[in-house]
Amino acid sequence: MVKFLKILPIAIKTGTVTIKYPYQEPLITESFRGAIEIDPNKCVGCGACTRICPPKALTMTIESNTIILKYFVGRCIFCGMCADTCPEKAISITKEFELATGNIFDLYADVEHEVKTCPICGKTFITRKLSDKIISKVPDIPLETMDLCPDCRRKETLKKFIGVPE
Repeated sequence: MVKFLKILPIAIKTGTVTIKYPYQEPLITESFRGAIEIDPNKCVGCGACTRICPPKALTMTIESNTIILKYFVGRCIFCGMCADTCPEKAISITKEFELATGNIFDLYADVEHEVKTCPICGKTFITRKLSDKIISKVPDIPLETMDLCPDCRRKETLKKFIGVPE
């Protein structure tokens, strides 16, 4: 009871500190982090965001001839590490936090990328956008090996060095 009497004058002096949400707008500061947004035009499918995401809200899957970057907002902790890591700045942090829905599929966002297939072994290994970006950034890369998966590229390079006839 004594504690209550000490706090009462402070509470009266301070006044109301809560808001009547959702009837009043909540205070959203500049540093507030909400759900992320992925720009499919900027994303090259490198997967850096999936490796850094602590709760694994971002994942990459390969389905036939596409690599799909999946974002599940229900698992996201809004840390923003994916946006900081993305080399293409394709991920932006929004102020959106009211994400309740009656349909779980509303919590998913996908970005699809066409993949390259190795002509030797048939394995899919890199997105076309990422391959084109590498070719544009590294001018002296041998283009005949650029279409090969890492394993086949290693074997073909080794064959050239040791002089195996074709």
